[in-house]
Amino acid sequence: MANCPKCGKKLKFYNVSQFCPNCGVNLRFYDFESTFYREAKYAELSNAAVHVKIRRLKASFIGSKLTIFRIVTILFPLAALLAPAAVFSLSLAFHSEKVSLSGLGLFQAYSSGTLSYILSMRSSSFAGAAFDSFFKLILLYGVAALLAIALAVMTLLCFISIKNMHKIICVVSGVGIIYSVFAFFFMGCIMKPCKDFEMISAEKSFGFLIIALAFAIMLAVNLIIWIKGIPVEYDEGMTERVEIYHKVKKGEIDVDSLPQPVIETAATRKIDEEIAKEKANLLKHNGKSGDEEPLSEEEPASEKSDEGDADKSGEEGDCVGRKEED
Repeated sequence: MANCPKCGKKLKFYNVSQFCPNCGVNLRFYDFESTFYREAKYAELSNAAVHVKIRRLKASFIGSKLTIFRIVTILFPLAALLAPAAVFSLSLAFHSEKVSLSGLGLFQAYSSGTLSYILSMRSSSFAGAAFDSFFKLILLYGVAALLAIALAVMTLLCFISIKNMHKIICVVSGVGIIYSVFAFFFMGCIMKPCKDFEMISAEKSFGFLIIALAFAIMLAVNLIIWIKGIPVEYDEGMTERVEIYHKVKKGEIDVDSLPQPVIETAATRKIDEEIAKEKANLLKHNGKSGDEEPLSEEEPASEKSDEGDADKSGEEGDCVGRKEED
């Protein structure tokens, strides 16, 4: 259970009142002002941290024409996977089949059961080496597909590190280019066992070169972003608040030692000016009402003095009239 913030006595679970049973302090409003300012400072800092992340997210996707085009380049390697990298032909006595080494071709071979048959024939003593070569081609193609998917995921997550993510994408794209070119030439060595069997044949196609071209486009775009940088627009004092926020989280700075507002900006100065203006208007209004009240109290006195003067003048007039009669 919680402790009383004033006397430190431990509160029982049945102490549902807002007053401490020991010292009688109001638990809800104890040290309310300092707690209010502490929460206001922390809200100011955490709000700045959230807005910085939103600005970076926005800049990483639509911050410039290059970042927008970078999102489009995700589709290039994925679309290049549809191009056939090789064609594996199987000619049996009662059946013939062609399997294209591409995303769509492998899916069709899997759905028709041809892919399972080819992989099961790897252990065959008659043509196991030829079927095993096709399995190696699938592995070779699978690595290129994984690189394309990895680049797509990293591009979508580029807001995590707006300064370093495009560098990582450049490195992975370069690796993809080298690997695709290597795979294109290495396929000839893998296909050699297929030449020994008339019923099995494999032909090299241009799929890996198209994949390498797609990787090259991604490399070029991210390299330009690396050189030019991504412009991020921050509000005044936003980055300073984030730095202080991280120091507060690490315990390097105490929130109570910070001023309110933590960082003074044009927006906060405008708010302070409006508050000061409202206070001045309120004081001016109260001052006028205070000046009018004494005057209202003095009016009866002045009226009384006027009435007294009138009476005196009347009495003097009567005295003058009597003297004339005499």
